Amino acid sequence: MNKLAPDTVRLTPEHLDEIRASVDWQAMFGGLGLRKAEGKSKPNDLWAFSPFHEEKTPSFHMGPGGLWFDFSIGEGGGAIELIQRLEGCNCFEAGPSILEHGWAHASIDLSQPVTGQRDKVRRSVTKAVTSAVTEKPEDETPANTPIRQDLITMCVPHPKLEERGISEETCAALAIGYLAQGRSPLKGRIVFQVADARVTSKSDGQKGRVILSHVGRAIADDADAKYLFYPGFHKSAELYGQEIPWLHEDAFEQTAKTGFIVLTEGPFDVAKAYEAGLRNVVGSFGASLSQTQAHKLADLARHHNVQEIRLVFDRDKAGREGAVRATKLLSDIGLNAHNFDWNAPVARTAKGPVHIPPEIKDLADFSTQQIAWLRQQKLL
Repeated sequence: MNKLAPDTVRLTPEHLDEIRASVDWQAMFGGLGLRKAEGKSKPNDLWAFSPFHEEKTPSFHMGPGGLWFDFSIGEGGGAIELIQRLEGCNCFEAGPSILEHGWAHASIDLSQPVTGQRDKVRRSVTKAVTSAVTEKPEDETPANTPIRQDLITMCVPHPKLEERGISEETCAALAIGYLAQGRSPLKGRIVFQVADARVTSKSDGQKGRVILSHVGRAIADDADAKYLFYPGFHKSAELYGQEIPWLHEDAFEQTAKTGFIVLTEGPFDVAKAYEAGLRNVVGSFGASLSQTQAHKLADLARHHNVQEIRLVFDRDKAGREGAVRATKLLSDIGLNAHNFDWNAPVARTAKGPVHIPPEIKDLADFSTQQIAWLRQQKLL
């Protein structure tokens, strides 16, 4: 079998149907290394120990067509959904994996790009707040397709989250947790679910929350790969927490009251702001803001009838330089962008001006009380 070229081969929904119809489910069962329960299994009715966690009694069932159900977690599906659940990927990534292993076939030449993609590469190019900018961004980024995989159902609390001041309530609201099991490359990391607010076939014309991917943050701050993204996910096309300003009622009230939207760098920054009660804060996945992200901010600003973006990037060289570039980019599309001044006094007392302590390096380093106070002072 030809090796799949993930950057060129694209499957259509029709190809996925072919995979489902042709799957050699028993070969797949064996190829995945599932621990077969011999005494409970029959020729066309296989039982195994759950591949998702350790257990003493086999609870995983698979039958003809690759249909499976894991009674220990209350989830099931077909062959494609099983690979999605095991690998933490979407259906268009799971399909090629099944083909590559020879567990199914589809009418596709794996050595050549597919001209009929599963859907046209779509992206919503936001109009600028002012009518002066109408062109698409030069770095037009492919849109990320929603997935059904929800890694958070496998996640648990972790002391690192409590240490950073992120409560279980905020973790539940933003879909954050520690992935301690499974075969996902994000195993052993703090997982942040990346979502968006989009109109779907089931949302009756209204925007609803959809899952786009998951990002894993290393437990140790000095890890080689601090953040790990799934291959194929375009982080420069999204803003972390972008669904909140679209869907949360408090976000509308806060944006109207403050007159701006806050842009910060990372998921932890957004989570800490959320913990402090702020709902109009989004993150850029780093200090480099793309044109696609800038236009998403413009779309949000227009939706909330504001023109100002407050940037709170990290207090390091990369953050300072990134904030300058982002300010220019946002100004070029008609937004009023202002950088948070880490060196300016935040208050004055009889003893003189009060400055932010040097040990506070980013938004997540503030306490929730400090963030709430900065919001009261209209600095954040």
